[in-house]
Amino acid sequence: MNENPTGGLRRGEFGWFDAGRRARIGIPEAVFAAGKGDAALVEMIEFALEGEGPVLVTRLDPERWGLIADRADWLAFPPIAEGEPYVTLVARPLPRTGPKRVAILAAGSSDRVMALEAQAVLTALGVDSHLVLDCGVSALERTLVALDETSDAEVYIVLAGFEGALATVVAASVAQPVIGVPTSVGYGVARGGETAMASMLASCSQGLMVMGIDNGFGAACAALRIVGTRST
Repeated sequence: MNENPTGGLRRGEFGWFDAGRRARIGIPEAVFAAGKGDAALVEMIEFALEGEGPVLVTRLDPERWGLIADRADWLAFPPIAEGEPYVTLVARPLPRTGPKRVAILAAGSSDRVMALEAQAVLTALGVDSHLVLDCGVSALERTLVALDETSDAEVYIVLAGFEGALATVVAASVAQPVIGVPTSVGYGVARGGETAMASMLASCSQGLMVMGIDNGFGAACAALRIVGTRST
């Protein structure tokens, strides 16, 4: 292993790990598990665990859990179980501090795993979150209840597939920043999230911010930049 003492870069057989990222921007590098071979995955997780502070592993296939289960005291979002498409892992989360709150509203229960990815990232950085599942606009009273429950949030992350309308409704209803996450949930012309993304990008609700399809991780990082991470 070669280490860059000024930039915090660690170089291994399979690539670089940016150990200095949290010091620069307040958010640590996450180990993206999808597409990595077993050896590369283990190497990057070992690099992450050598440092201090929170460790994040995203898009882990639950079938590979055994490779890393005993390497740290992990929190899994969702809990490790057969049939989950992927999980997000957190080790050494920061303690929760202050009243910072992020509301995560998921239009359907099929958006759950992406919503939990966002919640995992927030948990890692010590930011409290309130997750509400299945509050989409197909039964608008559910949406109104969710907005009432989360009225004290500083930021909203809104996940929706199909036509993605929930993000527009939330952004039209609250003064707080709203980050839309189109999801790949839906039939036919939903086109794996493309329709929801186009709908959110074309929203008439002023100031709605939009992430890429299924990018709960990116939405949480954006929320962290809004609420601030350096004091956590």
